[in-house]
Amino acid sequence: MHLRYHGTMEVVPMINRPLYVDKIMAYTDTPFVKVLTGVRRCGKSTILKMIMEKLQQEHGIPSERIVSMRFDSMDYEDMTAKDVFKAVKEKLNPTGRTYLFLDEVQEIEGWEKVVNSLATDYDVDLYVTGSNSRMMSSEIATYLTGRYVSFRIYTLSFQEYLEFKKQYTQVKDIHAELADYIRLGGFPATHLREYSQDEVYTIVRDIYNSTIFSDIVKRNQIRMKLTTLTAELPGALGLFARGELTHLTDSLLRGGDITLEAETKDLKFVSTLAEGIEIPYGTRLEGKFTMAGTKMGTDLLLMQPEAQAVVAADTIPITVYNDSISVADDFKMERAARLFAKYDLSRDRYEADLAVNHFDLHQFMPADSLYTLSTRLKVEGEGFDFFSPRTYFKAEGGIDRFHYGSYHLTGISLAAGLEKSKVHASLAVKNWTMDIKAHLDGILKPHDVSGDLKMDVAHLDWQALHLMDTRFQTSQHLGVRFSSDLRKRYVVEAEMTNATIVTAKRTSHSKDLFAGFSTSRDSTFAYLRAGDLDLSLEGAGHMEYISGRADLLMKKLAEQWESKHIEQEELREFLPGLCLKISSGPDNPIANYLSMMGLSYTRLFMDVDSSPAEGLNGEAYLYGLRTDSLTLDTIYLDVQQDLNGINMLSGVVNGPKPGQEAFDVTLEGNVGNNSAQLLVQYLNARKEQGVYMGVMADLRRHGIRMKVFPEHPTLVYRPFTVNKNNYIYLADNGRIHANLDLHDEQGTGLSFYTNREDTIAKQDMTVELSRINLKEFRRILPYMPDMEGWIGAEAHYIDSGPYMMVSSDLRIDEFKYEGSALGNWELGGVYLPGEAKDHHLDAYIRHDGEEIAHLGGIYLPAEEGTGSLSADIAFEHFPLNVANPFVPDRMVELDGDIDGTLSMKGDPAKPLLNGELALDSVTFFMPEMSAMFRFDNEPVQVVNSKMMFKEFDIFTKGKTPFTINGEVDFSDLERTAVNLKMHAENYELLNAPRTKRAMVYGKMYVDFNATLRGPVEELVMRGNMNILGKTNVTYVLKDSPLTVNDRLGDMVTFVNFNDTTSVEESSVQQISLGGMDVAMTMHIDQAVQARVNLVPDGSNYMLLEGGGDLSFQYTPQGDMLLTGRYSLMSGEMKYQIPIIPLKTFNIQNGSYVEWTGNIMNPQLNITATERVRASVGEDGKTSRIVGFDVGIALSQSLENLGLAFTLSAPEDASVQDQLNAMSVEERGKLAVTMLVTGMYMAEGNSTGGFNVNNALNSFLQSEISNIAGKALDINVGMETVDDADSGGKRTDYNFQFAKRFWNNRFRIVVGGKVSTGSTVQQDETFIDNVSIEYRLDNSGTRYVKLFHDKNYESVLEGEIIETGVGIVLRKKMSHLGELFIFKSKKKK
Repeated sequence: MHLRYHGTMEVVPMINRPLYVDKIMAYTDTPFVKVLTGVRRCGKSTILKMIMEKLQQEHGIPSERIVSMRFDSMDYEDMTAKDVFKAVKEKLNPTGRTYLFLDEVQEIEGWEKVVNSLATDYDVDLYVTGSNSRMMSSEIATYLTGRYVSFRIYTLSFQEYLEFKKQYTQVKDIHAELADYIRLGGFPATHLREYSQDEVYTIVRDIYNSTIFSDIVKRNQIRMKLTTLTAELPGALGLFARGELTHLTDSLLRGGDITLEAETKDLKFVSTLAEGIEIPYGTRLEGKFTMAGTKMGTDLLLMQPEAQAVVAADTIPITVYNDSISVADDFKMERAARLFAKYDLSRDRYEADLAVNHFDLHQFMPADSLYTLSTRLKVEGEGFDFFSPRTYFKAEGGIDRFHYGSYHLTGISLAAGLEKSKVHASLAVKNWTMDIKAHLDGILKPHDVSGDLKMDVAHLDWQALHLMDTRFQTSQHLGVRFSSDLRKRYVVEAEMTNATIVTAKRTSHSKDLFAGFSTSRDSTFAYLRAGDLDLSLEGAGHMEYISGRADLLMKKLAEQWESKHIEQEELREFLPGLCLKISSGPDNPIANYLSMMGLSYTRLFMDVDSSPAEGLNGEAYLYGLRTDSLTLDTIYLDVQQDLNGINMLSGVVNGPKPGQEAFDVTLEGNVGNNSAQLLVQYLNARKEQGVYMGVMADLRRHGIRMKVFPEHPTLVYRPFTVNKNNYIYLADNGRIHANLDLHDEQGTGLSFYTNREDTIAKQDMTVELSRINLKEFRRILPYMPDMEGWIGAEAHYIDSGPYMMVSSDLRIDEFKYEGSALGNWELGGVYLPGEAKDHHLDAYIRHDGEEIAHLGGIYLPAEEGTGSLSADIAFEHFPLNVANPFVPDRMVELDGDIDGTLSMKGDPAKPLLNGELALDSVTFFMPEMSAMFRFDNEPVQVVNSKMMFKEFDIFTKGKTPFTINGEVDFSDLERTAVNLKMHAENYELLNAPRTKRAMVYGKMYVDFNATLRGPVEELVMRGNMNILGKTNVTYVLKDSPLTVNDRLGDMVTFVNFNDTTSVEESSVQQISLGGMDVAMTMHIDQAVQARVNLVPDGSNYMLLEGGGDLSFQYTPQGDMLLTGRYSLMSGEMKYQIPIIPLKTFNIQNGSYVEWTGNIMNPQLNITATERVRASVGEDGKTSRIVGFDVGIALSQSLENLGLAFTLSAPEDASVQDQLNAMSVEERGKLAVTMLVTGMYMAEGNSTGGFNVNNALNSFLQSEISNIAGKALDINVGMETVDDADSGGKRTDYNFQFAKRFWNNRFRIVVGGKVSTGSTVQQDETFIDNVSIEYRLDNSGTRYVKLFHDKNYESVLEGEIIETGVGIVLRKKMSHLGELFIFKSKKKK
């Protein structure tokens, strides 16, 4: 290190620059003048001082023989060349060589004559420095012909920059320092201390100005006048420019302008220079550059070949002297971009306005997925140091259209600003994929940065943005707050509130989420909280310190592993001080997301700590883990580290469940310095030991040696024996050595051994399984599928270096799956190397001793590429029914055989397949439809990996086939493509008898025409289907909103007896057909008859006859849409309504069912009536029999069903007039009365004369009680309610069912009502009240009651739901005080 002294106070570091010093001093004591040139302030003077110091220290030159003169000093300001020559001569040493250093010699006019004379006439070793701009190499060569060597001095290199900075400040991370070096440059003056970016810019700007205006322009008296410039690169580019710039050295007088026009032709060579960039033929650039004093500006217009002016104003002139500029209202040119910009050099003030209209970026960057862009951006500001309070910045703009890949972004606006260290920014995006508003407020100071971001997401469609494959939409509020001193303190906090998630199956409201992170010199903390989730991570020290210790830990572990010696005590020293805690229930965003994925749990707890003092310690518990086929009560893990190593205890505890026994699995192990072991134990509910076996591992010099223990382990509840000297050795070179034999007395077991005597092969190992009973393993693998059978297998592997050989055989005898016998199976294969570097493969499948499939082929590897495959696959009576047990719920049953041969040739990744497959009596049966489909026995051709269908027929019981033509292309297995046409006329789609499993039976005839095209993941189906008039089909509606059973399904289900009662909700899941796009039109002939059984036994049904036109659509997003109307000509409905006996209603012509989109929620307009004959009499007149049409009317949607009762007397005008005079509510009351009693009970009817409600209640109570008997208590009633607020009426049909069990000790009560009228709540439930009572004594005075009541209290309170449990005391008393008198038993 060198120090340069100025006076007595300041010490400025001076970096040693040996790259230059050593190169220059190689010419010391030679007759050459050493000339150092370079930009101002690059360090030339400092290098001279270093050479002087080195002459004294290393060459022993006394200081009196070293002469230094700096000519930018005031001492030499008025000196001429002669004065300088005289002054230098006086300082020359008369007794020896003088070492002469002339710094900034260009300041002396005629310096070259002085230097030339001194070098020629005197004994001097001469060193000269000067500015590049004032000492051109051509001039030096002229003045100092043959007498000089020139050295170009540059600013600091990155290495010199680091060395220089170490002298006065701390060097940061190497990447951060490189970023600073690139940003701030290498002038030594800018790194004397920690300057801000604005201060560095000021220093560099002054150097630039002095170089340009004081040196170059002043010295050469530059005046540029460009009258006309024409440049042409034939066939590639044409350029035309003209203009004038004057007084460049005078900041007040300089000015002028230059106009530019250019047009491209063939510039394809540009893409080779700049990869991915092209300039289209015919691209035009027009522009103008203007300067006035310290102000300068430009107007650039870039036009694509297709550019066209919308209005003539597109050629507006530019004036850069105005206070503001704008192109917004004037620039209307399509396929073009225009930029106005100006800059004031004296104030660092800038302003720009960019307008881009439908500019096709893809023409310039064809390799990228950038397409059309329309945008507008205005920027203005002053200063470039954004941490300076003097800096001002303002920007506003927007993107009208941006096409990137498959994204079409529109409606984006942006505004941002910075003033007095306060920053703000706003972003708004509104289009069909998203609706987002965001705002940021913050502070920017050198050591104080903070911000507050608020974002409201009203709508975000993740599927439309191609971020999710299925429907996924969200809305939420996001907030982020951050602050930092840009040194050690960083704090970030974020929140997500009011989140709503919409999927194809449901809409859910996520819990509010809060997250944060902070780090400082002595601590780091992070947290995540949402709902019942609480996650926290706490660390000792700054984040960089923690990550640094983690890196050291991994590095040390890698070193120990490499040396095959683990020292945990040494590793513990590098453990970071961390504490991780997680507590979670089932109600938080993470648990909800896992639930959507089919995984749920009840509770999760985790607490893990690490520190050098305590090591690694922690525990974790997971309760109630559930998947579609798995339920585990408790999973636990406990880890403790002590002086001997890390100890681990883990396991699964599960209680008894239907179809599954309880079990307790534990895994106990430890990891020492050079050894580890793991012990597994399985206990059933009776504490019987199903598994007890462990593995020990030792770290050896060249690998890991493992051993199974104990000598008599337990498997499948019985003892096995393992050889004492068993081992499995995993060598570092990849080779495996083994000798393991594990068997029981019955011969069941495993053998794994290698041939160590084989000195030729690198690897020779064998694995054998013998007499493995699958049924036994189900006892220790509770969730294993129901399989039975005996497995025997053998696999042999030999690796001889460049070649390997594999042979395997697998046998499964008496195989059963889910109770279905599948017979005996054998699978075998051999992989062998050939003589010509080819590889041979031969494999087979046998079923019950008969070979049903065979594969044989050759693979020829290539020196480059994937090689070539040639193989044949043969099928011989391959039975399809073996797949039936694996089909969920046996929804489909296959039968028949496949025969044929396929050849595979070419690239193994995409082989070409050719051959044919014959379907031998193949049938496809759907039990729930009782439908049997039979496939054509004609062979299917496979040509060049395309399965060809030519008049391929599918038959049912009818005579006419369903015909398929086209092909399935699977040449690219990752994107199998389909191109099929399907046609059928008078096709018997269904001819099924009624069975227990059948949901549809009867006959259905259709005409069908459709196409199916596209990749399997994105199939597109278009066509039409006509359901013919002779169709007569019955559909069994197992879950109908019209049935009492379904309404009862809405009853609260009590799943526990905690303080709050949980309700299990069920919803109908939509069928998903993947990414299929279906659009089909359906015509239903008017004569089609369809029956819908509302209950499985068919006692309640709807018989429909009608037709219509419907349009069905299934979108790739998973939405099923149905539009159209099904009009009914006639039909009947046999339907039992609560409190009304089973009736047969005739559906009236004009009724219909209409779909407007949602296939599960059609609009209903169905009126069905029953003819009832009743006696009608008037006062003083004889009664007569009148025919009434009594019925029900279904209206509104299926999900919000409207039910009304109708009554008319079409054959009796007098009675009809009487009915017309009644309100709808009164007619409905009479209709229910007539349906129940068969009597006409209108006021004034001589057969009535009493209160209708009282009569009906009495009748219903007596009749139902007689029918039900004493075991079932049933109460029914009817009440008419007037609504004073609305003026309307409603009728409530109330009911209550009570059932007693267990000698009258247990009682269940279910109550509710059905209402009709104008003031009915449309979303009312059928069941309102549920209670469960358990009597504690025989007297019935004490009992426990669990209840759920729903009542409508008032407008303010609305619907009140009460749920609870309590102990009830029932006691008769004459006075209130008797309630508190209790008898006690006397002691005998």
